[in-house]
Parts: sequence; C-alpha cells; structure tokens
Amino acid sequence: MKSNFLKLGMLIAVVMGMGMVGCTKSIENNDEEKLVENEQQIEKYIADSAMVATRDSSGLYYVVRKANPTGKTPKKGEQVHIKFEGYLLNGTKVVSSTNDKNLAFLYPFGTGLGYVLVGMELSINRMRVGEVNTIFMSFPFAFGSYGQGNIPAYSPIKMNIELVSSRTEVEQIDDFIAKKQFTVSERTTDNLVIIRTNTVTGDTLGAGKSVNVKYTLKLLDDTKVEESTRSVTTGTSGTIAGFDRAIRKMRKGEKIIAVFPSGLGYGSQRITGSSVSIQPYSPLQFELEVL
Repeated sequence: MKSNFLKLGMLIAVVMGMGMVGCTKSIENNDEEKLVENEQQIEKYIADSAMVATRDSSGLYYVVRKANPTGKTPKKGEQVHIKFEGYLLNGTKVVSSTNDKNLAFLYPFGTGLGYVLVGMELSINRMRVGEVNTIFMSFPFAFGSYGQGNIPAYSPIKMNIELVSSRTEVEQIDDFIAKKQFTVSERTTDNLVIIRTNTVTGDTLGAGKSVNVKYTLKLLDDTKVEESTRSVTTGTSGTIAGFDRAIRKMRKGEKIIAVFPSGLGYGSQRITGSSVSIQPYSPLQFELEVL
C-alpha cells in the first residue's frame, strides 16, 4: 500500500481560519454574497431531489443514508478509514477516496485539516462506524474561494461519506502482528512489542552500552521511511524512546522487529521526510540488528 497521507493533497483546506460559517463578519463582502448563493443552491438541490436534510448549527447540511446507533465513535488519534465521493451540484465528480488500485483512505482522526476538508471533519465528528452520510458543503467547508482543477471558485460540494472503521493504535499493532503471523517474544505494559528473528545467548545490553545498530524504519503498512546504520549509546537522549528501549532488550548479534505506539515514538507530531512522512499518532516498526 502506498502512503495514504500523500494521496489527497488537493483536499488540504484553503480556508483554515474559516471553519465555522457563523464567523461571516470576517468574510469579505463578495464571499458573504457567495455564501448566501451557495446556501440557496444547496437548498434548491435538496428540494428538487425530495431529500430530507438537516442543517446543523455550523451551517453544514447532512442526510443520514445509513445509521448505526451501536457503532463506535472515533476518538482523537485513532486511524479512521473512510470512503467518499464529492460532486459539484451539476453532478460532476471532482474528488474520490479511490484510485485505479482502489486503495483505502486512512488518516488520524481529529488531528487538524491537513487530511480532509472542514465539512468532512465536522461530518465524521458526528458519525459512527458503519454509517453513511450525504453532506452539502458551502465553499468555506469545501475548497474555498479559489478555483482548482475542475472545481470552480466558490463551489458548493455534495459528498457521500462512509465511515468504515476506527482503530486505536493498540488495535493497529494487533492487526499488524496477526496479519504477519508473528510470534511475539515480549510485550510490555505500554505495548512495546519485541519479535526476535534469530537466537543469541548471553545478557541483554541494558543501559550505558555503545553499539552499532543497523535499522530499517517502516510504517505498519510496510512503507519504508528510513534505513541506516548508526552508533548509539543506550539509555541516553537522542533517539525516540521505543528505539532505545528495544535496543536495550537486545544482545550483540541479535535481530528483532520492534513495534510500538506513538507514545514511544513521535506522538502527535507529523514528521516530514524527503519522500515519506509519518502521520501524527502513528505506530512504528523497526527492523533492528546489533552489529
């Protein structure tokens, strides 16, 4: 699977400071006129389609296509899987979660507008896993006041959204281990997981040892982030906690796979590399060898 967080660059909101329609005092006169025009267009579309839609307090219109009252509600940092298709009101499809390979769109829920549109995040905030909504977004909730691609400036957008799943970091780690059919050698209470891939006897390194470590850092979808060999002194600063703690549990000549949640990694930070980035709240896997 390719890195899902690079697949939807065009959906980065161009109206970061305009998340709520109620803040129209800061909108220029032309924008205010367009906002009224958008609402009229949306209401006409809903009426012509004989839909029963709800307008929430923010100004977002939505229709619950499929309800699931017992479904899970996402929590901040969980990896949500959504499917969506967005259209102009004339029926032109302008955006979709799928490509030719039909890959899933995954993102860390509640981490800002770098992944989905304002209106999408507001909608998902209200949804449960298994539910499907149709939402109607005026331009501040959608692509803003500038045209891009086949989306004219100030366009209202109709979008169908399905919330497929929401997985905690521990659930993601468990899914990964089950998929790989790994045998876990050790698991700590804070979910540092060690899978030993060769057998070496003797004492583990512990703290205060200088060693050369060959490593490959990957996301749980096996996207390679970085590989290198570096000299480290265990128990000192300069590396993320999961990396250091995993090495301290190793013996010279040993090889392991270490998997751990973002609390032992980069937490809520987004780490941007030259070709691959690490999303906030991402569990990580390291292939490690002490040379």
